[in-house]
Amino acid sequence: MNDEKGSESVGKDSPQPLRRVFKPNVWVSLIALAMLAALISLGNWQRGRYDEKTAAIAHYHEQHDHQDPLTELASIGGVGDDKERLGKLQYRRAALTGELEPNSTQLLTARYMMGRRGYGVMMPLRVDSGRYKRVLVHLGWVPAEKVAGYLRDVAASPKRTIKGRLHITAPAKGAKPTGELLGRPTWLRAHPDAMGKMVADLEPRVLLQAGEQATGKPVNIDRVPVDGYAHPIRMPPSKHVEYMMTWYGLAVTLVCVWFALSFRKVPVNPVVTSDVGRSEAA
Repeated sequence: MNDEKGSESVGKDSPQPLRRVFKPNVWVSLIALAMLAALISLGNWQRGRYDEKTAAIAHYHEQHDHQDPLTELASIGGVGDDKERLGKLQYRRAALTGELEPNSTQLLTARYMMGRRGYGVMMPLRVDSGRYKRVLVHLGWVPAEKVAGYLRDVAASPKRTIKGRLHITAPAKGAKPTGELLGRPTWLRAHPDAMGKMVADLEPRVLLQAGEQATGKPVNIDRVPVDGYAHPIRMPPSKHVEYMMTWYGLAVTLVCVWFALSFRKVPVNPVVTSDVGRSEAA
């Protein structure tokens, strides 16, 4: 009798063996599905950005490195095909000969180099070729204390051949000067269309960035202006690959977490209440 009671109590107190079954929660699954769609969408977006950047870099090298420098603008495009004309000018190297007009100088403010405050000097170059007689030229950076002297030097010999890279700017609606220096209007950014309202017959979208050396290399701060231009594609495509792999990696991690949360422990031989009641009655 005692042995039977002891064995019976041991059987009742011993834990039921458990097994893991795949039984996902509906709400958790819906939330995970929405997050998965968002992560994959972000990864695809970065993949698209990578394709755009690589295409833009290839276009830049084709225009800048493989095309001959332009010496005039009249042969590029014609009347009525402005989009095609601007596309042919984008990123082209140029060596335009004309006469600088220092009386129409405009300045870019908030420019610092090597701890010194200075201004970007924007000046029309009269070329008398192409659809417009004047092209806006970004001559480079000049320390604030040397701007007046540099403008006097240009006025003394305005006929120049400016070498650099052509750049097509986006329209700037509502852009206005931020102030003035030496009676010249100052701007935060170069806006040929907005600046053109102060200069007659100026190309509204084309900017010639002077300089043949890329910025970032050692420069002589005492030689003005400090010219040059950087690569127009700011973020390298490899960055978009990193972001893309991050989003896709998070998507894979989310799926793994969802699988882990969807497994539950249940008894191997669950006790049925009705069977227990019948056995006790017997």
